[in-house]
Amino acid sequence: MARWQGRVLLVEDDTAALTSLRRILEGAGYHVTAVTDGETACRYLETEDHGGYDVVLTDLRMAEVDGLAVLHAARRLSDPPEVVVLTGYGTLGTAIEAFRAGVYDYLLKPCKPEDLLNAIEGALHRRYDHALQLATLREQVRHAVHELDEQSIVEQVRYLRVGDLLIDRFNRRVIFRNRVIQVTPTEYELLHCLAEARGRTLSFREIVQRAYIHAHVATDEDAHQLLKTHIHNLRHKIDPAYIVNVRGIGYRLIDPRFFRSGL
Repeated sequence: MARWQGRVLLVEDDTAALTSLRRILEGAGYHVTAVTDGETACRYLETEDHGGYDVVLTDLRMAEVDGLAVLHAARRLSDPPEVVVLTGYGTLGTAIEAFRAGVYDYLLKPCKPEDLLNAIEGALHRRYDHALQLATLREQVRHAVHELDEQSIVEQVRYLRVGDLLIDRFNRRVIFRNRVIQVTPTEYELLHCLAEARGRTLSFREIVQRAYIHAHVATDEDAHQLLKTHIHNLRHKIDPAYIVNVRGIGYRLIDPRFFRSGL
C-alpha cells in the first residue's frame, strides 16, 4: 500500500497508543496527521487546509466529541474519506450505529498491526474504487452531454420545425405529427421556403422565385395563380391553419397554437 501513499487522519486520545499507531501507519508508507481529540479531528476534516484525507482511523470513546461524531463529520463531506473505528469499548449498539453511518470497519483493541493495516488497505481500496466509479460516471455524463449537444446541432441543421410540422432537409421529407407526408418536389420546396421565413410573410413572387428555379412570372397575380393549386393540396395534407393567406400579398407558415389565423 505504500505505493498509494494514502493520507490518514489518526484520532486517538491516548498518547502512547497514538505514538504506536502512528509508527505502524508511517512504517507502511502512509502520510499521517495525528490529533488527540475529536473536536480537532472534525475541524481538520472541515478545513480546506487540512482536508483531502483518504482514511480516518478514530478511537471511539473520547471526551466531548467522540468517534461517532468524527465518523458523521467525515461522511458529511462532499468527498468523504473512509472511516475505520478502533476502540476498546465496543458495544453492539455503537457497532450498529457506526455501520449504519457508513464506517468501513470496526476494530477492537488490542488490534494486531497486520489486522489494522489490512483494514486501512481495504478502506483505501474502497475509496479508490469509489473514485474510479465517480470518474467513470462523470466521463459518461460528459460524453452524453457532448453527444446530446452534437445531436442537437445536427437536428437544428437537419430540420426546420414549425409546431408539429418538420421539414427534413437531409432527406427532403415532410413530417407532420410524427407521420411522413407524401408531397411533390414542388410542394416540398414551397413548405421549405415558407419554413425558412420563420413566420414572415413571403410575397407570391418571392415564393415562386425560391420554389421554382426556372419559373419567370411578370406579376404577383401570375405568381398567385401559379401557387394556388399547390397551396390547396398542401392544406389538405397538413392542418390548413398552418398556411396563412395574407390577402393580396402572399403566404406565411405559422404554428396555429401561437398565432391568430384571422388574416
